[in-house]
Amino acid sequence: MIEEKTVKVNVAQWIGTRARQEDAYAVRHFPHGTLVVVCDGMGGHACGCKAAEIASRSFSDCFDGARGNSVPERMRDALKRANQNVGEFFAKEGTYGGCTLLAVYLSSSVMWWTSVGDSPLLVWRRGRLMRLNADHSLRAMYKQMICDTGASDVEISQAHSLRSAVTGEKIPLVDAPPTPYLLLPGDRIIMGSDGMDDLLLNGALPDTTREILNRRGSNLAVELVKACEEMDRLEADNVTVLTVDYATP
Repeated sequence: MIEEKTVKVNVAQWIGTRARQEDAYAVRHFPHGTLVVVCDGMGGHACGCKAAEIASRSFSDCFDGARGNSVPERMRDALKRANQNVGEFFAKEGTYGGCTLLAVYLSSSVMWWTSVGDSPLLVWRRGRLMRLNADHSLRAMYKQMICDTGASDVEISQAHSLRSAVTGEKIPLVDAPPTPYLLLPGDRIIMGSDGMDDLLLNGALPDTTREILNRRGSNLAVELVKACEEMDRLEADNVTVLTVDYATP
């Protein structure tokens, strides 16, 4: 648990069945808010874990160093710096890699975010789980295709392929709303890598998952990661979960 004043960020990770952990995260507390960053190294690319480490650290360092600017400006500049540093590292090493990036800034009763890739930002509110940020993977396109055409045989083997990522090159898609999201007392904010998708974003929530989300006073991040482990998938991805239970200060 990472705590500062009224903001408590719970963190949990699991390596899954992968050879190494390619997720990275950063949490920074400021006088008027808290920044949480999570990056998921792109599987199949050399040094995806290094890209995640560089991006999460670079984003939080740059955001910290620009306190005089507005939150959207700080996030825009921090993403630019993170992408630049990832690119410079791989140019020096003569290889290629990348990662997703989800950054959330909580201040008073609002939340700002910027995201690239498919790492989800969720909120559990009054018995309903909602995804707030855009999904920059092919999965979102397939779902829309099925919805529009009624097709049931759409090829989904590449559903997790990304349409946008932090690689050092131009970022095609960025989700960065110009206005903040209003938080309500009791909101449970969930940030993480897509390793938790099968638990939270794969159709209707089972009663056991709803019970976890409704269980107050517990370490939600730890419970969600444990539930991912108990799914016992043959090819389980890395899982990183960061959660915040929002309450009026």
